[in-house]
Amino acid sequence: MQGFTALFAYANSPNDIGETIEFALRQIQIKFSNISISSWKSLDIIGHFISTEVLSKIEDCDALVADISVLNFNVVYEIGYAIGKGKRVLLVRNISFDQETTLHREVGIFDTLGYKEYTNSDELSECICNSSNLEPIDIASPLNLRAPVYLLDTKHKTDWATRIVARIKKARYIYRSFDPNESPRLSAFDAISQVAQSYGVVVPLLSSDTDGFSVHNMRGAFIAGLADGMNKALCILQKGDEPVPLDYRDLTNYSYHLDDVKEIIADFAGRVAEAFQERVDTQITSKKTLLQKLDLGASSAENEMRTLHNYYLNTDQFLRSLRGEVHLVIGRKGSGKSAVFLQIRDKERSRNRSQNIVLDLKPEGYKLVKFKEVMLSFLEEGTFQHTVTAFWEYVLLLEVCYKILEKDKKRHLNDHLLYDLYRKIADLYDVRKYHSEGDFSERLTFLIENIQSNFQDSYGDHTEVRLSSAEVTELLYQHDVRSLEKLIMEYMRHKGVLWLLFDNIDKGWPTSGLVHEDLIIIRSLIDATRKIERQFGKQNLDVFTIVFLRNDVYELLVKETSDRGKEASVILDWTDSDLLRELLRLRIVSNDFDESMTFDELWRKLCVSHYKGEETSQFLIERSLMRPRFLLNVISQCKSFAVNLKHHLILEDDIKKGVEAYSIDLVTDIGYEISDIEPQAEDILYAFIDSKANLNKDSILSLLNNYGLKESITEKVFDLLLWYGFLGIRRGLEDTKYIYDLNYNMKLLLGMTKRNSEAAIYEIHPAFRPALMIGSN
Repeated sequence: MQGFTALFAYANSPNDIGETIEFALRQIQIKFSNISISSWKSLDIIGHFISTEVLSKIEDCDALVADISVLNFNVVYEIGYAIGKGKRVLLVRNISFDQETTLHREVGIFDTLGYKEYTNSDELSECICNSSNLEPIDIASPLNLRAPVYLLDTKHKTDWATRIVARIKKARYIYRSFDPNESPRLSAFDAISQVAQSYGVVVPLLSSDTDGFSVHNMRGAFIAGLADGMNKALCILQKGDEPVPLDYRDLTNYSYHLDDVKEIIADFAGRVAEAFQERVDTQITSKKTLLQKLDLGASSAENEMRTLHNYYLNTDQFLRSLRGEVHLVIGRKGSGKSAVFLQIRDKERSRNRSQNIVLDLKPEGYKLVKFKEVMLSFLEEGTFQHTVTAFWEYVLLLEVCYKILEKDKKRHLNDHLLYDLYRKIADLYDVRKYHSEGDFSERLTFLIENIQSNFQDSYGDHTEVRLSSAEVTELLYQHDVRSLEKLIMEYMRHKGVLWLLFDNIDKGWPTSGLVHEDLIIIRSLIDATRKIERQFGKQNLDVFTIVFLRNDVYELLVKETSDRGKEASVILDWTDSDLLRELLRLRIVSNDFDESMTFDELWRKLCVSHYKGEETSQFLIERSLMRPRFLLNVISQCKSFAVNLKHHLILEDDIKKGVEAYSIDLVTDIGYEISDIEPQAEDILYAFIDSKANLNKDSILSLLNNYGLKESITEKVFDLLLWYGFLGIRRGLEDTKYIYDLNYNMKLLLGMTKRNSEAAIYEIHPAFRPALMIGSN
């Protein structure tokens, strides 16, 4: 048996686990002279921070053994640190302590890393001594010069979280991020890859009174440990004095006010700049297999904005949007809306760099919720819609000004046609010391707070006030809007095309779900963009506006406003498996393959051809619910298991494990989407745990009611389960139709059951079954 030295890290409580571990270590010491494992309790820590001694010991050992029965900030940090230092990590878990199963599942790191289970000291000794593979995870990765910073984003975009993002942008660093609203769980291999690519890493930690703090902070501990182990510029921010353990306080920056973030990120930005000067690009080992080197890009378009053009699939929907033929781009989460947004933005900016003005506006949903609450507190509904439309028009004009002033800051000095107009716009824009620092979300916050202050000054605590047009103008505007609009039009005569791209308006809505006023905010934005387009068009100026919306939100908007057909739109929903294969082929080919190679030729180099008799690419595509992001996610999960187990191809066992891990993510993801529309149905998918795969409608409604869902909304939730592809309708023994098989036509799907509704059988989609422990009966 190969000898090795290791440190055993585990949580201080509960005591039973610690006693089992210490007894197992004594057994190993007696039986095996060539294995030396010490626990953190045996270190010389008197007068020292425990973390200092533990991290030093990790560097001196061959491996780290860590118990993850109870997730603990210190232990998770040390796991990340050991991986970052290139040490072999062996994870074990005592399955007799099952209190934190939910936390393990939601964090998402440890299932892809893998761990061994035990119940007593004998089993633990056997787990450790039978671990013959001491080869560490390969963390080598080329540094990302274009997006050098990696951010662990927060679920709720509070002012504090928004300020962190704004200051990173102000430092002029493009960043990649893990956003829990986009990906419900963090893959260990994605985290390792992202940190390895980075020059700097930002980890905000949430206080214990914040929703989801435990899941977020465990992820933060892992990412921070990785960054520390890889010697990256690391910025850990904490709001207030807790919850970072005492041992790691020296590594943490404390912010008690929003202004503290500015200084913290300023210091971090300087350290990232130093890293650019000092760091030599990581050498990629020649021992890497083809699978290890394969990069399919990020499943989130925001994290691949600088590389997406290398492998982007130019669909008809994208080309129509690029030509300015549509005003709405509609698609499900993960269908590619953000990719279209980024590609249009980048192509139009590069097409005529000095002339075109392209606004890419992405407010945080949190800001819009705050705006709604402020406005509803004192306006009647009729005035509310009028006021919100006026507000959006004002915001868009201000952002055009901001972009002009930013883009032509130097150019206007050498262009006599622009100089005078530029100075007039600058003078008008800066009236009353208008707050123009930070990013769009911060400027939006300033305007909202100003409106609230103006109303209280004018009307005190009055509610349901009806305002005239003049009073609305006085309430909203700090600037002379008509003069602003006139100056912009004059200025644009000397420029090219103006693009207004608006994304994220339906992202980050409150857990209470969408209400009537939320839809008014969206409708008002669309009206404001069309109004600007018409006003500029009268002056023969080219203006194109596109608002990007989730299609479930769009369907609600249509029902509320009878707007079907009035706005030119494209729908991004995917129905063709071959088109998804082409999307994959382009991403694989970008890894220095011959561009003329077919998908089948490439796929055989990466994955076994069949899984349980099914062709593997089709098997995975069917489990993606025909969404590109989900397809990339499930392949990434399978690849992670294959790489960790040193396989040269994705094998059948890797597919089995990958699909199981992906299924857990999918249940969470679709659960979020359903609760956005019907908040009372939060976590409703768990009602189907251990159920049959094939059910009639009465059985489904019974499961929903038994889970606690009110009968008054069971029919609505049933329809949502069909709409999101959780349920399909069986036609014969082998044929089940899901929403994407019928071109997302809900009426057609429901119509299939009308003739014999009592006998209709519904099938739970195979992608959800592993997570819900559903057999394929």
